[in-house]
Amino acid sequence: MHSPVIFGDLGRNIPSLIFDADLFTKFVLFTLLVMSVICWAVIYDRSRLFMRLRRKGRRLQSVLTTRGLGFSSDTLKQHLPSVEGALVLEAKRFLENRKSSGLPARDAAGGDNLAGHGANLKDLLERRAVAEIEEMEKYLVLLATTVSAAPFLGLLGTVWGITDSFMSMGGQGTASIEVVGPGIAEALVTTIGGLATAIPAVVGYNLLLRHVRRQENSTELFISRLVELAGSRTSEHTAPEREKAYEKNPV
Repeated sequence: MHSPVIFGDLGRNIPSLIFDADLFTKFVLFTLLVMSVICWAVIYDRSRLFMRLRRKGRRLQSVLTTRGLGFSSDTLKQHLPSVEGALVLEAKRFLENRKSSGLPARDAAGGDNLAGHGANLKDLLERRAVAEIEEMEKYLVLLATTVSAAPFLGLLGTVWGITDSFMSMGGQGTASIEVVGPGIAEALVTTIGGLATAIPAVVGYNLLLRHVRRQENSTELFISRLVELAGSRTSEHTAPEREKAYEKNPV
């Protein structure tokens, strides 16, 4: 029955504890505040980015299902930025460069050149995927650092405050609660600040990292699909060349 009164008194006393704290405690609390603001900004920014990437990536996958790679650059721009869009852009550039280079469909021994170029395309897409995933992971290190550092920083402030309280107790030669109580309460405020900073950071970090890992798995499947589509599209372009080669050298 008395808990609301206790918590109400605590809520009214915390601002006064912060205001009356020493310079080091205020520095710790200010540092925690800055870290908390940065973490919330990162969580907000990355969440919006991941939602936009996911939405545009799904739309682009639907376009690939219905039209393959045979769509214009203007249509592709509507699905950028996205991981899938960046990969499709690389695949289209690869096909255009290969087409403009005039490489034959068969080598001198009569073997098919498409398999080797498919491997080159896959390596190219995998490198681009790594770059895109690294861009998604950008700033997540700030969350991980906050998760590790904030509780220890709060504990540092608490140890400092408790040490100061014991020094005051020794100086006054008394161990009454009136002497040590305010100092210990002031010291524990930094622990509260450290936990209040670290808890949202660890939740946001785990959720965002989970999304990145899901994107990695989805990207691997998407690359395989792109290589297949690129191979079929290249086969369509080189079919007339194969017919001419067969007419010249019939088996």
